[in-house]
Amino acid sequence: MVELRIAGTDDATEVGRIFAAGFSDDPVFTWVFDAPDREVKLRTFFGFLAHESLVPQGRTYLTSRCAAAWEPPDAPDWPDERGERFSTALQAVSSPEELERLSILSNAVGSHHPQGSLWHLAIFATEPAGRAQGLGTEVLQRSLQMVDDSGLPAYLESTNPRNVSIYRRHGFEATGRIDLPGGPALTAMRRPGHAG
Repeated sequence: MVELRIAGTDDATEVGRIFAAGFSDDPVFTWVFDAPDREVKLRTFFGFLAHESLVPQGRTYLTSRCAAAWEPPDAPDWPDERGERFSTALQAVSSPEELERLSILSNAVGSHHPQGSLWHLAIFATEPAGRAQGLGTEVLQRSLQMVDDSGLPAYLESTNPRNVSIYRRHGFEATGRIDLPGGPALTAMRRPGHAG
């Protein structure tokens, strides 16, 4: 059994690093961010999210090579000033075309997000060196215990088709396809509420 903990504020940099590494070959994020310097762009993107939102306001499960960030049912909307700082950080490393693709992604995902009280698996990634070892499966299974204890449903958007079968094995079902114009598609998936 892997050592799994809830990330604290001191872990936010590590969480952002794992997410950036895990999404380095992701179909959606390689569509959003061009090479060269994709690593810098991913670290900026995921680092900001980890420090400003996911770790302090959500529930992020962390191991040495894998992290799963859950947004709770009562997650607050971002204040305008945070959105402005996020935009400024991304503008420093990204082209206008990349920012436009990121906006397309954000709007597409937002328009499919279900209403009601649920847990949202916002970001889930395993570093390339930690893949195919059962690590992600264990982190997902153990973090879903928290979801089941709440009795609420869960939702996610899979950015990589190869992960859909993993989510299905854990009770998620595809509920829709989120097409990005000129880019790849995401799979929206929902898991019904369970008694703890």
